[in-house]
Amino acid sequence: MELVAARSRRAAQLAMAGLDGGLQRRIGALRERLLDQLAELEARVDFEEDLPPLDPLAVRAELEAVRGELEGLVVEARQGEILREGLRVAIVGRANVGKSSLLNRLSRSERAIVTDLPGTTRDLLESELVLEGVPLTLLDTAGIRATTDPVERLGIERSRAALAAADAVLLLFDLAAGWTAEDEALLALVPAGVPLLRVGNKADLLDAAAVTATSGMPAGAADLAISAHTGAGAEALGPLLLRRCGLQDLQGIAVALNQRQRQLAATAIQGLERSLAAADAGLPWDFWTIDLRDAARSLGAITGEEVSEAVLDRVFSRFCIGK
Repeated sequence: MELVAARSRRAAQLAMAGLDGGLQRRIGALRERLLDQLAELEARVDFEEDLPPLDPLAVRAELEAVRGELEGLVVEARQGEILREGLRVAIVGRANVGKSSLLNRLSRSERAIVTDLPGTTRDLLESELVLEGVPLTLLDTAGIRATTDPVERLGIERSRAALAAADAVLLLFDLAAGWTAEDEALLALVPAGVPLLRVGNKADLLDAAAVTATSGMPAGAADLAISAHTGAGAEALGPLLLRRCGLQDLQGIAVALNQRQRQLAATAIQGLERSLAAADAGLPWDFWTIDLRDAARSLGAITGEEVSEAVLDRVFSRFCIGK
């Protein structure tokens, strides 16, 4: 399903990695390491007097190592989800700051009507593109301002809704006018935690010294100065946006968990954390095994394997027990 639904070549490569068994091998290897430790612990629960001492620090170090790798997979899973599903990026700003011009520039097509009249855009316009393997849906929104025009007001309400639901936001402002109280009010509408780029437009109307001087705005207000009209600076916008969204090394992702698998991996991490807490508290071996078994079971749910028989096979193959 992921291969069929892939919106970019990179998303298709991740889906193929799943079909080729890359994910199965990686999760399976981590599960095997947990089963090895579980077998060592379970053998000591019933037969400790017959076996050599077990180093708790070595067991703990291995559990921490597996937890670290699972945490890395969960982080990669979020990036993989973005590669599969893409990002919805809202371009917001005051009326007539150049939002439609920027949409046209980034999409390399005349998707939006551009005029010098404020309020030209009255509905959401969408444009799709792929940037460094990431599908992006750009949303050109109506300029948010006070107006008595009922049609424009409806467009502004849709802009507010798009802003609230966006995965990332490009807040565009006019470099020539500088950072205004209206821009500050728009900034306050961006939901907390949503990646944000503050982009100064119309750099072509100012000389280089004036663009720098326009930083009479709050410190760091402009992440980038561009000209949507000439294209100056626009080539840096996409990579900067991806970095702001935490997508620096997408080429390094070999496999990616889907949502169900990510939840199971997170459950395994929680089980390992509880097992490590038992170790920190100096509890007997059987307290370690309870949550360690749950962690291995969660990984088995990803690979489709059971825990009980695998542990017993290890115990009786490794130790001279029951003879």
